[in-house]
Amino acid sequence: MKTCAEQFPVEIWLMIYRYLEAHDLFYAFHHLNYYFEQILASNYLSFYIRFKEIDTNPYLSDSVLNRTICLRTSTQLRSSYFLQFLHLNAKKLIRLQSLSININSRSVSYTLSICKAVNELSALRHLSLVCTLNENLFKSIISRQTLQICQLVLRESTDIINNQLHVNSNIKQLTIIFLSNVNDAIINLFLIHLSELKRFEVSGSYFSFQQASIFTTHLYTLSKLRILKLKLANGHLTSDCLKYLHLIAPVLKHFYFHYNKHILSETFIDDFMFYWWPIIEQISYINIYIKGHLYIDINDNNTQMNLQKNQQILLNKMKKSNGSMKVEWTEQNFVPLKSIEINITKS
Repeated sequence: MKTCAEQFPVEIWLMIYRYLEAHDLFYAFHHLNYYFEQILASNYLSFYIRFKEIDTNPYLSDSVLNRTICLRTSTQLRSSYFLQFLHLNAKKLIRLQSLSININSRSVSYTLSICKAVNELSALRHLSLVCTLNENLFKSIISRQTLQICQLVLRESTDIINNQLHVNSNIKQLTIIFLSNVNDAIINLFLIHLSELKRFEVSGSYFSFQQASIFTTHLYTLSKLRILKLKLANGHLTSDCLKYLHLIAPVLKHFYFHYNKHILSETFIDDFMFYWWPIIEQISYINIYIKGHLYIDINDNNTQMNLQKNQQILLNKMKKSNGSMKVEWTEQNFVPLKSIEINITKS
């Protein structure tokens, strides 16, 4: 990294120095260097380190490592030398609060090194990983009692993780992004151990006809949950998907639900309006986005009449909300399909 001053052409510096007397110039730089050395040596100064793809293992003194509070990697970084860096220096990172590792590696050594580092970083509060979750890594994450924010980008895993771990985590914010199919078992596994959770975000896709059961998990036990964000694609959402959400609706402050499926089931809109909406509208702040297609039988007007009825219900609620609720309902015909986008916000 270069400062702006370092990017000035030499000619500009020569022009500036031309107006200074020699003894003033050398005196100023001598004291300036001493001043910066004092600052760099101060225990009040903390460091941020970011490994780039062109880096090689840098030499960092113990004084710098001991005062590093944030460590991040690039997506193109080779895992081998970063793992070596962690292996050699994890115990010296005594003030490290934030660790973000974005390396595309599936190796066993990578996961083992991350487990070891998480176990040794005694001040860690924020962890962000791209990884394949196994039992050792899961245990390391939930056992790190200082950890409060956890962001995981998960590759597909075939490992079976023991859910009988008697550990209560202090994680307050959890984000899980599934690169493959959404794994409800992993979601349940985390929620069982996260009684302090205040913010929960899930993003990913289901197989087209797989029944999504994310709403019937241990969400109802999270009495401190205030923000729930779900961004899902595909999957089969049934009328009872939200049957447990009503138990935490009184304490939930923000609910974000984005759902995208190419072909929606013929009962989806009805299920949303009559089973889900009475629960959702209890929440103070909502952001709902639904996009998909419905098959329309041109010889049967019932489906179209149903859509119009549900649209009108939402529009009437918007009119009665005194501006706190906004509804956008867009339809396009592509016979025999009808494209539907529904956007509902409430604040």
